[in-house]
Formats: sequence, C-alpha cells, structure tokens
Amino acid sequence: MNIERKLEAVELVALEAQLLDEQDWDKWLALYQEDAQFWVPTWLSETKLTSDPARELSFMFLDGRKLLAERVHRVTSGRSVASIPVPRTTHLVAGCVVSAGPGDSVTVKSAWSCHVYPPKEAVLVTYAGRYEHELAWTPEGLRIARKKIILTNDQLQSKVDFFYL
Repeated sequence: MNIERKLEAVELVALEAQLLDEQDWDKWLALYQEDAQFWVPTWLSETKLTSDPARELSFMFLDGRKLLAERVHRVTSGRSVASIPVPRTTHLVAGCVVSAGPGDSVTVKSAWSCHVYPPKEAVLVTYAGRYEHELAWTPEGLRIARKKIILTNDQLQSKVDFFYL
C-alpha cells in the first residue's frame, strides 16, 4: 500500500471525528457504506471482548447506515430528551496504524478519547478506547465499511450514544 492511500485512510478517520464534533450529521453519515457495521462490543472478562454481535451482548450494534441514520434522527428531532440540547464533544484520535485489509480494503487501528459536555449537567465526561476502522474504496472514494469501538472505561458513569464514541 502506498503512502498516499495510507494518508487518505488516516485523514478519513480524523474527518469522521471532526464531523461528529461539528454535529455535521449528513456529512458524517455519508462516510459510511450502505451496509456498514457500527459495533461496540462488551468485555467478557478483563482481557476478552465479545466476538459475535448476533449472539453476544454489545453496548451497541448497528447493522447498516440506515440504522445509523435513525440514531441521528432521534437526536436531531428532539425525540431523545437526554440529548436536548445535544451535548458538545471533542474527539481525539492518535496512533493510527494502517494496514491492508481483506480484498481492496484498508484497516486503521487507533487510540481515541472523547470529552463529552452535556450543558444541562455542566460536567465533563470522558470516554476512551481503541478504534478498528475497516475502510473500502468505492466510486465515491474511501468509505467506512465497519467500525469497531473498544471502550476502555466500560463501567459507564452516564449514558452513552453513537456520537460520544
């Protein structure tokens, strides 16, 4: 894989975080393929994660961009009372390691943290973990085919939603 493709992959992961922080939901959704998976597995033990979202518990598993769009609509329509007003976020992504994935895909593994500020509560909450993005080349450009979010601090002190991660 050449350096330009690696750079494009890292920039897509950074752009995704920026769009979440800017609450630019349409552009964020456009980064995902129609059949993309968005998965936050739970920990089975201190060292082992769940491996099958269809048979094991997950914090979140959304199969397809349509389900992501439904989550966005819930937040933007005011149907989520917990998200009025929508909390402000700051995502930090670091340590991106890019490798060739299956077929023509690219895998980007990185560390992340997100600071969430819900104005009603006036407290800063931080989530952290690791990302595993599987990216695919499409006629529209590089898109997210799968995003696995591994939460380090899985003993959640407050609610969690897709844009916190």
